[in-house]
Amino acid sequence: GTCIGAIASRRVPVGNAAGHLISSWTGPTSILIGVIAVLSAAYLAAVYMAADAVRHDDAELVGAFRTRALIAGALAGAAAIAGLAVIHAEAKPLYHGLTTGGGLVAVIVSVAAGVAAIGLVWFRRFEPARYVAALTVAAVVAGWGLAQQPVLLPHLTIAQAAAPYDTLVAVVVAVLAGGVILFPSLALLFRLFLTGHLGQSAPAAEPHPPHPGGSLPRGARPSVARLALAAFLAGLILVVFMDVEWGQLIGVACLIACVILGFLAVDPPALASGEEP
Repeated sequence: GTCIGAIASRRVPVGNAAGHLISSWTGPTSILIGVIAVLSAAYLAAVYMAADAVRHDDAELVGAFRTRALIAGALAGAAAIAGLAVIHAEAKPLYHGLTTGGGLVAVIVSVAAGVAAIGLVWFRRFEPARYVAALTVAAVVAGWGLAQQPVLLPHLTIAQAAAPYDTLVAVVVAVLAGGVILFPSLALLFRLFLTGHLGQSAPAAEPHPPHPGGSLPRGARPSVARLALAAFLAGLILVVFMDVEWGQLIGVACLIACVILGFLAVDPPALASGEEP
């Protein structure tokens, strides 16, 4: 977070060790974004752990993590609001980017999602709160990227700093191809974590309580998996072969949809209940 703040406030010049060893990285914006990063991580962890505690029917842990989520979320929101004044004073280009265009849209989305997530946590709807809280943090990160563009470092644009196009295509293809190995591995990881075994008969145990978010019908999972594959292929084609910005944005959205649909196809609630996926 502090490194991102230093770059966003344009304290880091181009060149190997060209900036000051300490002051380039410790300005007000750096410290602010570092604090927001820590609070956001604490908030997400508390929300996710509260949902896990519900699944394990541990009322004491549910209450503890719910309290932590509310406190961390409130502190993160307060830091973000107060941070606008800090950014306005020290990093005016960043402030301008956050209050106009796509940066402003991301800020609005983050505020709306943040309020909704706090409300869901307050009313103990932890499963949807997971997704809304993740959207809140993702919108903050996206807002920084949209506000920062096209400048990466002072007098250096993102396009100037980028590797050659052929290299970028090769990296994207390699990362997406690695997903063929990664996604099945994640499915095994979810299964091991949520059931405690990998298909072998497990010791008899008390059944888990019904998952508050419900589970996908068994017949719907193959369709969701096919949608995830289609989103993956569409995202791969758009990101690799589309040169226009809107096409690449749609490609990124397709890849994000692939991750979400893949998560639903794995169906952690069904795994937690011991049901075969």
